[in-house]
Amino acid sequence: MAELPQFVHDAVAKIAAEQGFTNEANITFESGSNKGDGFASDMFRAIVQQEGHERLFVICKLPPLNEARRRQFNSMLIFERETLVYNTLLPKMMKFQRDKGIIEDEGFFSVAKCYMAVCDAQKEEAIIAMEDLRRRNMHMWNKLDPVNYEHVRMMMIQLGRFHAVSFALKEQRPDLFETFKVPDLMSKAMAENEMIKTLLSATMDRVIGVLNEQDHVARRKMQVLKDNYMETVMHCCNGEKAEPFAVLAHGDCWINNIMFTYKNKKPMDLTLLDWQGARYVAPAIDLSYFFFCCTDEEFRRKHYDEMLRVYHNSLSELLEKLGGDPASQFPFTALLRQLTRYGCYGVLMAAFVLPVICTPNEDVPDLNASAERYQESQEFEANTFATYGASEQNFHRRMAGVVRDMIRFGYI
Repeated sequence: MAELPQFVHDAVAKIAAEQGFTNEANITFESGSNKGDGFASDMFRAIVQQEGHERLFVICKLPPLNEARRRQFNSMLIFERETLVYNTLLPKMMKFQRDKGIIEDEGFFSVAKCYMAVCDAQKEEAIIAMEDLRRRNMHMWNKLDPVNYEHVRMMMIQLGRFHAVSFALKEQRPDLFETFKVPDLMSKAMAENEMIKTLLSATMDRVIGVLNEQDHVARRKMQVLKDNYMETVMHCCNGEKAEPFAVLAHGDCWINNIMFTYKNKKPMDLTLLDWQGARYVAPAIDLSYFFFCCTDEEFRRKHYDEMLRVYHNSLSELLEKLGGDPASQFPFTALLRQLTRYGCYGVLMAAFVLPVICTPNEDVPDLNASAERYQESQEFEANTFATYGASEQNFHRRMAGVVRDMIRFGYI
């Protein structure tokens, strides 16, 4: 394991003291994730032990220790965003709900306990220190499999509640809600980063490549999206354009950012992780991202309309309990209009995310080495996440299904 910077040791020692340990406690570190679980950060598990105390496990999320990868992912910027979310935005949401008498089973409280969130961009030092959810028997879904009915339904319920809090805050505490209107970081990175522009072009070419040569309509529509990719992403991620129906969105709703609790092999609860992509946009952005990156064509054919209703019913139920009026603040017709307007975001993100989802963790390339080669040559390896064999077939099937559904739903 790589040697950790001193500020990490200091941070965990401070957390240990806050949790009742003395300076005689023994603190050790080990890897905190599996290969392929994350890309813009490094994860470590701190274990704090002392006689007479129950062991404390802390997950430490850090900007990549590799300098080249840290620069490639613009890590300090996204750690600043996640620090804001954990230190300010989520606590405000929780307090607002509790002040309204909302209990955990009926509101949005599906976040990990955060012991510390600090980011010093000048020093390039940042840490998000959280509870180890695996100690609560929480697990990730196998990313290689499309998400099933029970898990999607649970996600729709929690997303609906999460977005409902934004609508309630916006109407009842507009002064406080101003801090929630955080701009999108992805469109900013796209505009400034040549590597990302190269990646955009390569991923869209790959999507077009999975389509049947005779499918002229789909190929033409995807070519138009490729030619206008940056403008489309900036349009989708502009919160002002989504008013009056914009909210604080999670921003990175793919399956590796969710952990589930199970009972008798059935999901009972979930926790949303990784808030680095949080931004003020249309609620439909989170929905489109999740549906088209994490479910498959068969699921959407059978359950898409039902799941939209599950989401909106959940949103409406909590919004009413918070003193709002869903009929005026976010009617179902407004959601459908948003999906027509912004639903294409799902295929743009699927072009990025599905190659990662369809690649087994053991086959994920060495991102540090790739970033170092880019730093030296300024030539980005567009096929870093190329898949092969069964994985390639799975990618073709999933991606072609996304494009077909985009056309069927009228999103492109």
